[in-house]
Amino acid sequence: LRFHGVDNEQLIVYSKATDDLTNIVVVVVNLDPNYKQSGWVDLPLADFNVEPGEPYEMRDLLTDARYLWSGSHNYVELDPHRLPAHIFRIRRRR
Repeated sequence: LRFHGVDNEQLIVYSKATDDLTNIVVVVVNLDPNYKQSGWVDLPLADFNVEPGEPYEMRDLLTDARYLWSGSHNYVELDPHRLPAHIFRIRRRR
C-alpha cells in the first residue's frame, strides 16, 4: 500500500499493485462528509510502468466510468453526496 500526493488535505490517495504490475488500483477518497472537494493527484508513473506522455485509462470500478489520463498530475473532484470516492484500475494503453 502506497500513499500519493494530492494538493487538498481533504482528499487522500493511495494505491496497491501486484508485483508484476498487471493489476494496479488507485483509490481517491473525499474525507469531507459535507462538501465537494477537488484537487490534483500526483502518481508515480515510472513505478507503474507507464511511459511519460503515454495516455492511460483510469476505470472507476464503482461506476464503470472511464477517464483518459496523461502525465502524473491529474484533476479529481468528489461530491460526498453523489460519489465520495473513486476506486480506479489503471489500464495502460498499447
